[in-house]
Amino acid sequence: MSEPTAKVHPVAVNQRSEQGPFHARLSSLLRLRFATLASASISTHLGWLIAILLLGLALPQCIADGLIDAKTGIKALPTKSAHAWLEHYQTLAAKAPASCPPVTIPRLDASVPKRAFILEPSPAQQALKPLVATLKDPIVDYFIVLAEDGDGCIQVGLSGRAVPFDWRTASSPFPNSRLPDRFGATPAVAIVADSKVMRPWIEVLPLHQFAQRSEQEWIILGMLTGMLASFLIAAILIAHAQGSALIYAYLVYILCMLFYQFQALGLGRVWLPFWPSDSIQPLMQALATGTGLLSMTLVIALFLQPRGWLRIVIFTSAALSIGALYLSAIVPSSYRLAAAMLLVMAIPVVGLLLLRLRTGDASVRWFALGIVAVILGAGTQALSIVTSGAWLPPQAGFASLFGNLIEAICWLLAIISRMKAEHSELQRRLLYEAQHDSLTGCYSRRYMRERIGQAIAAAKRPADGASGLLYIDLGAFKTLNDRFGQAVGDDSLCQFCSVLKQLNLHADSIGRYGGDEFVILMRQDAHWSHTDGAAATILGRFQEPLELKEHSVLVRPDIGILHIGAEYSDVDEVIQDANRALQVSKQLGGRRATLFEPQMRNRAKTKQALRDALEDAIRNHQLDLHYQPMVELDSLLPVGLEALLRCPHLSQKGISIEQIFAVAEATGMLNAIGERVIELALTQILAWQRQGVWSTGLFIGVNVCAQQLIDGRFLGYLHHASQRYGIDASAIRFELSEGSLGADLDWSHHVLPRLLNQQVLLGIDNFGAGLASLTMLTDLQPDYIKLDRRLVNKLPTLPRAQNLARIALLFNTETGSLAIAEGIETNDQLKTLRELGFQHGQGHLIAAPMSGTDTANWLQLAARPREKPRQETGQPWKLH
Repeated sequence: MSEPTAKVHPVAVNQRSEQGPFHARLSSLLRLRFATLASASISTHLGWLIAILLLGLALPQCIADGLIDAKTGIKALPTKSAHAWLEHYQTLAAKAPASCPPVTIPRLDASVPKRAFILEPSPAQQALKPLVATLKDPIVDYFIVLAEDGDGCIQVGLSGRAVPFDWRTASSPFPNSRLPDRFGATPAVAIVADSKVMRPWIEVLPLHQFAQRSEQEWIILGMLTGMLASFLIAAILIAHAQGSALIYAYLVYILCMLFYQFQALGLGRVWLPFWPSDSIQPLMQALATGTGLLSMTLVIALFLQPRGWLRIVIFTSAALSIGALYLSAIVPSSYRLAAAMLLVMAIPVVGLLLLRLRTGDASVRWFALGIVAVILGAGTQALSIVTSGAWLPPQAGFASLFGNLIEAICWLLAIISRMKAEHSELQRRLLYEAQHDSLTGCYSRRYMRERIGQAIAAAKRPADGASGLLYIDLGAFKTLNDRFGQAVGDDSLCQFCSVLKQLNLHADSIGRYGGDEFVILMRQDAHWSHTDGAAATILGRFQEPLELKEHSVLVRPDIGILHIGAEYSDVDEVIQDANRALQVSKQLGGRRATLFEPQMRNRAKTKQALRDALEDAIRNHQLDLHYQPMVELDSLLPVGLEALLRCPHLSQKGISIEQIFAVAEATGMLNAIGERVIELALTQILAWQRQGVWSTGLFIGVNVCAQQLIDGRFLGYLHHASQRYGIDASAIRFELSEGSLGADLDWSHHVLPRLLNQQVLLGIDNFGAGLASLTMLTDLQPDYIKLDRRLVNKLPTLPRAQNLARIALLFNTETGSLAIAEGIETNDQLKTLRELGFQHGQGHLIAAPMSGTDTANWLQLAARPREKPRQETGQPWKLH
């Protein structure tokens, strides 16, 4: 390390010119400066505009310290070209005394721009020998110093980025060469040659002072490199913790910055032994600059996210600039095209940045601050080209690097700020998604349970009081789904929720609890009347249909009302009691609101016990079938049998068949019962076949509900079971009550095709008791229709009933369906039916429901010759 020196003396650099007037010399200098305006670093071009602005402030200083006062070191007085000086020193070297060591005058490519400067150290400077001539530009290609010493010997110094680093006199980031202790008659000359830039930052210093300053500059460069390395490590850690395209682009950008710094400043050749040789430095420089611009473009594009024509301009100009930079390894002049395209790119980037700043995003402010920093740094360095630059300190040669460093800091802060904002937005979105239903936008089941839990806790505090709750279910929603499709069903749910929000219900929160179920929690300050009024408002509003995009649908809300009091300690208890009130609303016909009462719990417990008993009966095969014949009224020959479910185990407990079906329908167990009935019926048919009492054409009618026919699994089970038993599927016919035929389902499209595909025939039970239209019955194409027993009971005494029976018989005849009168209990009923023209019937007068064994005996008796029943007596007649 060199010893520190005391005072830094000004540089004396003299350019002599053949031009005369001062203004001509000044204009020549300015033309020269602008003609060579191109930066060795990409970011310098970003600051050329600001350099022009700063020129107005710099010119007075330049004139005072440079063009007029020789102490600054620059006078625009050129005498010879650089080529002439090289030839002149070549002549001097040939005439040098024999005692002088041999020297080689460098020969430069004629296409490389170059300039010569005369070095005239002042007498005070010459007293501080040895002296060093240095160029305050660390990235110049060639810096040649030619001097004649007092003995007439020629000294040649060659340094710069394009030659080995150890050719420099002192280890410094700046090119330098030692001057002779005594100068000869010929002026010392410094020649600057560079394909891209020539800055007249020439300075003459004592060697020890220059060495001391170089040591400080190495420390600065080391700090810059260390800080970039720390940013690199920080980016790696951030990318590992929360990877994103933006942080990865920033990571690549920092790597490219390090690569450029190692290449442009020669740090790679000093610090890294594996750095490529000097022969490929143009290629390395082109790679460093092009890749650096590419990484910078990626960061800018990912951060600002340009759209439309801005995107096209930015990427097109960036691509052209990057391509020109890569081409500069072969054609140095293409560097100027790269600079021009970079300026084109900068315009939309700055404009887009200004637009983004209007959003108030903190990350954009940090990003813009980084852009300003690099522009200021590059502008300062570009200003050194426009002006002589002698008035700037040597550290100005690193201005662009300092700007890039600040830019890297600001961009890292911008990315962290952006990622923090995105993380906050992600948390907000996740919280919203956790609290809201994804389909309807209402609050979610989870959030409603939290709010209900808070209402339970508040109810235990006398100061807060209790809250009301509405538990809503959309009746027949599945039918709506099946008729119009799931998309219309989803749209209906969304529209229903939207209408609830628009109603003034004094609600704390409205949520979708699941499927077509909604929960409304009233505010704690709402009176009980508000809860009842909210239910009435909902029922009143939905008497009108919902208007969707392509359909008008009518939803049927059933409501359970509950007051959350201090007796509740669990959310499930609240929901269970509200659901119990809702089920009562359904049982009462729907489209109504029912307030929960404590006795509903007992009924629910009873129903649960019944459900458990029914599950046990199904699981333990305790269900059985009895069979009631359907016969020709004249011949008493059977045409079919109706299967009637029996469960002796439950009957002993006083549980009726009606209760069993009600529980099965409410709990979704109908399919399980239906599958068991099919198994029993097919097993019985197989047994009767073996006994020889089952004849071709007979069938067993199994009572089903509409939901079972809609469910394809139930029909599929019949198909597979009949194949397994080897029995034709037509031996089982489904009986559907007319009361279950609603207008909400298109039976001809949703049910009939499935029945036909499975070769299953359909019968209509309880005809005359429901509201099914004749069109619907025609579409279903039933195999037989049973006249309702209540109508049959009134036939002997009520003429209107007889008229209805005639109409039903006429309809069956016209549609080709078999007319069967069920519930025949007396001879009078039988006589009236015969008079009306009915040919088939079923009832206790003919045969009561029987077990499989008794039915086999009855079938044997039915096949024997027999007398017609005596109609004159009032006694029922049966086969014995």
